[in-house]
Amino acid sequence: MKTKELVDPNALYREQLSELGAMLQWARQQQGQSLEVMAEKTLIRPSLLTAIEQGDLDGLPEPVYIRGLLRRYGDALQLDGETLASQFFTPPRIQRTSWKETPAAQLRPLHLYGAYFVLLVAAISGLSYVLRQTAPEVTVLPPLNPLEGVEGPANPGPNNTPAPAAAEPEDPKAPIKVKMTLTAQSWLRITSDGKTEFEGILQPGDTRLWTADQALTVRAGNAGAVMVSYNDKQAEALGQPGMVREITYSPIETISLAW
Repeated sequence: MKTKELVDPNALYREQLSELGAMLQWARQQQGQSLEVMAEKTLIRPSLLTAIEQGDLDGLPEPVYIRGLLRRYGDALQLDGETLASQFFTPPRIQRTSWKETPAAQLRPLHLYGAYFVLLVAAISGLSYVLRQTAPEVTVLPPLNPLEGVEGPANPGPNNTPAPAAAEPEDPKAPIKVKMTLTAQSWLRITSDGKTEFEGILQPGDTRLWTADQALTVRAGNAGAVMVSYNDKQAEALGQPGMVREITYSPIETISLAW
């Protein structure tokens, strides 16, 4: 008998949609645009725009159509709609087949499988030991709410979008110094020693420097567009284009989490 196991994508869909929707809502409010105005620009019903911003998966069509809505909404807000849409994806379907129905199980004596099993366990144990000795320790961090701790303007208007926080002066005594240069548009959140220093969208060519004493956490919506230099080392991309990634720098080690 064949057994099939399907990965329920709803939890992953909601997490991705919640983060992307919050990002779009933040950008719309910063630009002082109402849902009705955006509905006219995008030709998307206000109820669907509300469902996107609130991460209401049940109020939206199939995931393949949601990507089109995200792309159109992001472009209307002068964001990179294609990059936003690429962060909402469909997980693959996993199908598992019982080993008893494989051709090898029907042709080989049963006692041979006991020997194969022992060899397989030994190989996996040896590989696990090697990986534990060489791989860095990775700590999984919970996803952050893009709007947590951020207050919007009291009277939003089209011309009152706050400018990105200015780069802090370089402090030679700070044990953590992270310099960033943007090659494309990306949403960023910077947390220094537990305090949110910046949250917003930076444009290509923008350069910022942040320092910290204990830990500095960077969360980017388009990791491939963020070139990072940690403590004056050679700059490297934070991740792949269109990838949401969070990384924490400390004086001893770096902890990262990617989606």
